Amino acid sequence: MKDRLELRNCDPINDMELIIELEKEIFKPSEQYTLGFINWLCRNCANYSYIAFMDNKPAGYIISCIEDLSRGHVISVGVLRDYRKRGIGEALMRRSICSMAVGGINHVILEVRVSNTPAITLYKKLGFEVRNILRSYYNDGEDAYLMMLEDGKFEELIRNYCSVTKQPP
Repeated sequence: MKDRLELRNCDPINDMELIIELEKEIFKPSEQYTLGFINWLCRNCANYSYIAFMDNKPAGYIISCIEDLSRGHVISVGVLRDYRKRGIGEALMRRSICSMAVGGINHVILEVRVSNTPAITLYKKLGFEVRNILRSYYNDGEDAYLMMLEDGKFEELIRNYCSVTKQPP
């Protein structure tokens, strides 16, 4: 029997504890966001943020926001170790980007550790390109890549995976 994946919008009132638990299980303490920041993100970015459930069990999440009316920003995305390599991260990314496209964005940015090869591979598969290196971006001093999905690659993703067309800002 095939695993059943469900993506549900993040509920800022009822999902805070779940997001925090996922954050603790997925990321090292030095990589986790503060409770206050997660709370702010969930309240302000719920329309573009999702929790993944595999057979009704939490498996991962994504928090994304729209900034400056035209830029989507993937703030945090993670999948529990036991659920990796099942397409959950890709499904979360696509759903979040599609929902931000409805909001009128024309490109998406994200930051990723230079050592996070699996995530970088996924982002490149979706059409993201490295635009810059952010020196000592993370608390532990590791650099990050600033990656961007824009222009033709952005439009291609929207055309191929989104059921609605991008709306003007």
